[in-house]
Amino acid sequence: MMMNTKRLHNVFLSVVLAWSGFTLAQENTPKDSLDTQLVKVVKPYTPKISDAFKLKQPPSLDDQQNRPKQTIEYTIYSIPVASTFTPAKSKSIGLEQLKKEKKFSNIASLSGGNYTSIKGDLFLNKSIAKGKNLSTFLSHQSSQGGIEDMFLDDGFSTNTAQFKYAVDQRSLNWNVGLNAQRFMTNWYGLAPELDVEQNQSFDAKQVVSIFEAKGGLNINEGVLDAADLKVYKLSDDFDTNEIRAQLTTKFNLNILDQTIQSHVNLDVLKGNFDQNYTTTQAIDYGNLTASIIPSYKFERSNLILNLGLKTVYLNDTERSKQKFYVYPNISASYAVVNSILIAYAGIEGDLMQNTYRDLYAINSFVSPTLNISPTSMPYKFFLGTKGKLSNSLSYDVSGVFSRQNDAVFFQKNTPQMSLNQRSYQYGNSFGIVYDNLETLTFQGTLNFDLSDKFNFVAKTSLSSYNLSNEKHAWNLPEIQSSVDIRYHPTDRLNLGLQGFYYGARYDLQKFEPSVIFNPSKITKLDAFLDLNIDASYMLTPRWTVTLKLNNVLGKNYQRWMHYPVQGVQVSAGAFYKFDF
Repeated sequence: MMMNTKRLHNVFLSVVLAWSGFTLAQENTPKDSLDTQLVKVVKPYTPKISDAFKLKQPPSLDDQQNRPKQTIEYTIYSIPVASTFTPAKSKSIGLEQLKKEKKFSNIASLSGGNYTSIKGDLFLNKSIAKGKNLSTFLSHQSSQGGIEDMFLDDGFSTNTAQFKYAVDQRSLNWNVGLNAQRFMTNWYGLAPELDVEQNQSFDAKQVVSIFEAKGGLNINEGVLDAADLKVYKLSDDFDTNEIRAQLTTKFNLNILDQTIQSHVNLDVLKGNFDQNYTTTQAIDYGNLTASIIPSYKFERSNLILNLGLKTVYLNDTERSKQKFYVYPNISASYAVVNSILIAYAGIEGDLMQNTYRDLYAINSFVSPTLNISPTSMPYKFFLGTKGKLSNSLSYDVSGVFSRQNDAVFFQKNTPQMSLNQRSYQYGNSFGIVYDNLETLTFQGTLNFDLSDKFNFVAKTSLSSYNLSNEKHAWNLPEIQSSVDIRYHPTDRLNLGLQGFYYGARYDLQKFEPSVIFNPSKITKLDAFLDLNIDASYMLTPRWTVTLKLNNVLGKNYQRWMHYPVQGVQVSAGAFYKFDF
């Protein structure tokens, strides 16, 4: 009992001393002003690839049941069947190997016919090295004439020589070329009212020569996409001179991830005629045009939209006049029914540079006494539809309404009965007149392809003209139609038929009062149909013979007033293909 009391006393004393020490420690420690609280931070777990780990140890398979393999037995009941069937040996089927047609790099052709006509062509093509090519083209076509009731020589000839060197590389393609042309024609279209008996012997020949140099550049990468330069010089037997230089460039600009295509063009024209038609005063003409045509192409689903604007600066160097032109260049197409019905529309405008070379190419009987100036087309609206009616039949139908300021028309010149007449001053040549013209045209094209053996293409247009001053759109037809048929009955035989229908036209024959009582006379030229047939037969892979019949109807129709054409023209020839 005494021992227990003493032990309790010791325990009590120890507790009192511990409590005293704890109390003293609390009094000496500064009291914290913040209350103690429990804060739990909760964050969603976002696993990462790095948190994953690969098992280092493959799993162990512990098959507690060791089952014995079972044996499966198969039983087949075979019953013999009597049969007389004997399988035949089969042959392997392969694709038919088509015979490859040998390709030749060069070709020469020669033909001749009535009216003492000769036509010859020579095309040479040589690959100098990889990506480098040299080509040459020589051509001659002539006729000694022989149209009935013509008092003047009606022969003509055309000679052409072209040389081209081209380089095709991965990053760019470029080429340079030289062209030379010589045209000979005769002003044989005298008016019946004139006394032609006195003028049988004079020379009505005109010779025009053109020398041209040109080059082209196409770049596959970069801002500049393409550039072309052409320079030519024209001269004739009457001291005419014309020089023209044309630079056309194409740029692709990326603006705000959009491609803007832009054409920048420069055109310089300079020319002069030795005299005008009525006096000996010379005619000088020339101008400089600079244009920029930015455009943007937008495509979405079945819609294609082209937005552009053409700005042209014209500087008439002879008249010291400058002017700016702005033309729309907008077009759109929408596939209503994919490839079957595509509707399209647009509005365009342009400043067209007239030149003696271009006018002579249209009408080779113009006199070298022209007043050359450009033609402005403020607008040309067009609306149409095109597509395919079947796999072999396609069509294109449209309507066009346009306006041209200072449009060009050919008109017969007035005879000049004075001393020292030139060969074009007998009323046998054409001059040009200008007038404002509005044209409404409906046109259509039908194309029918039946495999590779038959092709049919027909085109027609109907036009209505409205002029400001002139009575008629001189020498312009209201109806034009054409048809072209190609037929290949065999691999060796090729047949063709071409037909051209030209509607009625009007021209004005003017006379001096001293020559005839009526100083002017409007003449209506009859419409005409010209049919041509050609055939070629391949004798060997190198040799082919040809036969051509032109103007098979034999009509001496007049494309230009007082200028009848040759009747039926028959020519035969051959062409030869070869390699060096």
